[in-house]
Amino acid sequence: MNHTPPLELPHIPWDAEQEDLVFRIFTLSGKEHPLPPEAMIYPRRMQGSSVCICLQGEGEVVIDHKAYSFHKNDMFVLFPQAVYQPVTRSEDFIGYILNGNADSAPSEEIDYAAALPLYFHIRENPCITLADDDVHMLVKLGDMIKEKVRRLDHPYRKEIASHLMIALLYEISAIYQRGQPLIQRSRKRNQELFERFLFLVTQHCKNERRLEFYAQQMFLTPKYLSSVIKQVSGRSASEWIAHTVILNAKTMLHNASMTVQQIAQELNFPNPSFFGQYFKKHTGITPKEYQLQG
Repeated sequence: MNHTPPLELPHIPWDAEQEDLVFRIFTLSGKEHPLPPEAMIYPRRMQGSSVCICLQGEGEVVIDHKAYSFHKNDMFVLFPQAVYQPVTRSEDFIGYILNGNADSAPSEEIDYAAALPLYFHIRENPCITLADDDVHMLVKLGDMIKEKVRRLDHPYRKEIASHLMIALLYEISAIYQRGQPLIQRSRKRNQELFERFLFLVTQHCKNERRLEFYAQQMFLTPKYLSSVIKQVSGRSASEWIAHTVILNAKTMLHNASMTVQQIAQELNFPNPSFFGQYFKKHTGITPKEYQLQG
């Protein structure tokens, strides 16, 4: 099965009222925001926490290298540093999403010592099936938080929203304590190796462009790793490494405040000339020409 190099997911706009908060609640539609086929093989590490409730439709997701199929009333929770990988979602998919970071709730309000065992339980079993009443309660509470957030003239809108968020977190914790986790879906070992390779490349490509480095990280020989990548994706490991480096370079070239020399240094090239040759080899144009294209 051949895969094309990954593209970035479409930007999902937030409610303007949530821009100054450390958490955001929104609805994601599979029809309005379809998942590009390229994203199914592009793992990324979570920077914050996220909760997703499937209100309609179905899909597949990989969390910390474990695959799950989800349907209506299924929920999954992602913690910071979790490796998340969307695989598919149906056109009729509707998800209720809550995104936040470590500061989403006042730390003094949470008993972390008591929560630690539950945290590890959820990390090991991130997907769970909800009862209809649980779905209704969580969405109602989430909508209440959004309603309070929209009161821009209220002097305590952030405090009220934050404490309602704590209530939501405790409700989710209670559900996990009594719920039934989803069974992870089996995957072929070569696909798992490919996904692990891509994740390592996204993490280290600024400093490492050698296949030997990634093979060493995966405790494999370069020859065997190269064979697996070619078999699964139809592209060589070197092509995937180069593509990811170029993707990073293009992102930086869009930043008007960065010079080509600074980008070359950021990507660990010995000098701008070497970076320019590498970029032109893989794109057909120089970094400057790419910048002029807008």
